[in-house]
Amino acid sequence: MSCACVGPAVRRRYRAAMGIVQILDRLPEAVTRSPAQVWSVLARSLGEQGADGRTALAWRWVLTGACPSPVTLTSALDRPPFRPEILAEAEAQAELAEQTIDPGGQVMQARFVLQWTTGDIGALPLWNGGPNDLNVSDGASYPHSQTEIEEMYSRALLAEERHPWCDASAPVAHRMAFGWARGATDLLAWVCGEAPEGPLSGKRVSGRPTLHEVSVDVCRGMSGIRLAREVGDPMRAIRMESIMEAFLWLVGWDAMPL
Repeated sequence: MSCACVGPAVRRRYRAAMGIVQILDRLPEAVTRSPAQVWSVLARSLGEQGADGRTALAWRWVLTGACPSPVTLTSALDRPPFRPEILAEAEAQAELAEQTIDPGGQVMQARFVLQWTTGDIGALPLWNGGPNDLNVSDGASYPHSQTEIEEMYSRALLAEERHPWCDASAPVAHRMAFGWARGATDLLAWVCGEAPEGPLSGKRVSGRPTLHEVSVDVCRGMSGIRLAREVGDPMRAIRMESIMEAFLWLVGWDAMPL
């Protein structure tokens, strides 16, 4: 069904329900950054500040329009915002419970997200500028308990058991199901302390990784998908996508698609 044939509310719900790679593959026209750039900075931003605040709201609003705006908290749009709307939001007076309070500088960071995605500023909307910087003292905490994460890891292991590895002669659907299960398993194994290093970066950390350390690992995901597509390896691409979605669950951005 063409999006032009349905109402705005349906289009909004459709985009809100899209996976992150679908959204990145169809970035709104107002976003001037590449999909790999957007994902890299989004992932690290969530690792620093979490998914429950104005900064995360800014990302969701720019990419989908399916939430209140991050500064003025006006109602959700029926589409991603246009560039003038984004820049106006970035300059608007913030709607705050107490006009002098901005906990954690969230409104300021939200403004930076709006300006960076449209190319209005060059500085990254992050507390730390580089993807290799792990020295974050105030990174976000996991919104899930360790028990909940381990339960999700068990679900991923069961999914991998249902969809074991198969070679190139197997049906595409079987190979893709394996790739999806393996991606989630690889990331959650590291988070649970069952794997020694990050699935994309190969970095080792002391003990279980922090959410910020996980974000630094997964921020490579969209670049990995691009390379996998270039060499015609859809199973590798779907594994990368699964890792990205598993991270979004870990940070509290989305439900886990398992």
